[in-house]
Amino acid sequence: MAEQKRPENSPPPNGRPAGSPSASPAGAAKRPTEPSAAAKASPPDSYERPGSVDLTGRVLGDFCLLRKLGKGGMADVYLAEQTSLRRQVAIKIMRADFVADPQYVKRFRHEASAAGGLNHPNIVQVYMVGEQDGIHFISQEYVQGRNLKEFITRKGPLEVPIALHVLKQVAAALQVAADKGIVHRDIKPENILLTKKGEAKVADFGLAQLTLQGEKVALTQVGVTMGTPLYMSPEQVNGRPLDARSDIYSLGVMAWHMLTGYPPFNGETALAVAVKHLNEQPPSLAEARPDVPVGVRNLIERMMSKKKEDRPADALAVLNEIKQLLRQVTSKETPPEAAFRPSRGGTTQFHTKFFERPVRRQLGWLGAACLLAASSMAGIGWAMRISDPLKAPPGSGSKPVAVYDTVDGQFYHAQGHPTDEAAWYAVKEKLAHESGNPARKEVYERMRDRCDVYLAMIYLSDGRRDQAVRTFNDFASSSDNWRRAHGFAGMAVFEDLKGDKADKNEIRKLSQQAINLIRQATDGERRLETVIETALQDAMRRAENRPQ
Repeated sequence: MAEQKRPENSPPPNGRPAGSPSASPAGAAKRPTEPSAAAKASPPDSYERPGSVDLTGRVLGDFCLLRKLGKGGMADVYLAEQTSLRRQVAIKIMRADFVADPQYVKRFRHEASAAGGLNHPNIVQVYMVGEQDGIHFISQEYVQGRNLKEFITRKGPLEVPIALHVLKQVAAALQVAADKGIVHRDIKPENILLTKKGEAKVADFGLAQLTLQGEKVALTQVGVTMGTPLYMSPEQVNGRPLDARSDIYSLGVMAWHMLTGYPPFNGETALAVAVKHLNEQPPSLAEARPDVPVGVRNLIERMMSKKKEDRPADALAVLNEIKQLLRQVTSKETPPEAAFRPSRGGTTQFHTKFFERPVRRQLGWLGAACLLAASSMAGIGWAMRISDPLKAPPGSGSKPVAVYDTVDGQFYHAQGHPTDEAAWYAVKEKLAHESGNPARKEVYERMRDRCDVYLAMIYLSDGRRDQAVRTFNDFASSSDNWRRAHGFAGMAVFEDLKGDKADKNEIRKLSQQAINLIRQATDGERRLETVIETALQDAMRRAENRPQ
């Protein structure tokens, strides 16, 4: 389920305030009664500040708080049940440091009311804004799924049709907001929620600007959260008046992030990032992602223009252009839901294709693999070797592999076709010609390892057990923690495929070794490849469910 806000590191202590509700609809014209500044600055002794306590189990008017989902810059977020309508909602509770400032409370309610007037399928709907004994809260739509940042982190650089599909929906939401005179001011992947059907919903309309005032953005603090500066428009950095074109700039930066897997500007401090938005051109998208069509690159570059006059006039212009590009890329405007809907445990389409088969079918190919292994003693195994790595392997069809000028382009193509063995061999062939490049030696070595992981999983799916096990054993005996982790994970997955004959203790041991090793990997590599991570999760689950 998508967390409506990113969780922070330190959990709050327990506590329990009490009181009677006082709430009003988000779009109501009635002006809320303002408590005195003294009352806000000095809450009663019986009231423990929101943000310093966990309010799970409490009742705020019509809402029973079920569990905490996470924290944001100015609010804690809870999953709640609205008892009168018997539906789940998200409740955002204003943090204590904002509650103490009467101006922020007033603006919190005003902006929540403005957001409540936005009704669109691609906008997280605000139901109402309320207050109970100094606890200011907003009730809004609860979106089951994940946010875009989590989706990118798990999936990697997005395929062009998927990225365009998300952009189209966000642009539609921004156009509706612009028609109401609202500028979001904080478009970023964390604020885009994705349902399992591929619907994108923009969150935090109006609230975002409360955290973007000069007195609240610590631009010179080392280690400050980089979520806002990473996507901030130049005019926003300068503190100038904003219009809808500021959101278009942020949307362009987010598009760059979706297609490459990382934002275009980074720095040690928020100030360093902000200065880059002012003075530096973004890195070449053509070099970072050569398979992106020229029309898509041109649109993103215009959206990220330093001068707002050079950007598309409004979100509607962006929306119309994206629709044309989608038709060119896919011949239709909507990609399949499967691209956004992983199966259990975040399982990919590859994993569904093979690892969700009934155990009987898994054992069937294992039996065939055993016969094949026995036959290989007579030399038959050598007949399975692929003489030309660019030729499609047995069973994969004769569809030719697209050839790109760069290693990165070839690798991105393989990521978009994870079950195509020839696509991964094409990457390895390209890497063989780049071995003399010392500047990218480590990058290419890891890229080769990632190819081997996907190939090993393909070997398993095709019944070539020996080839898969050789790869996993080779990885497990390495001195590199990333490779060892994937080796042990692969062996655990293989053990799980033995079905009723699998040793659950062996699966547990191998899985724990993989988890411990990946935690010891270098920064930026502390996670397993998705194709094997999801298979390992299912293997561990099945091991726990097997009888002793």
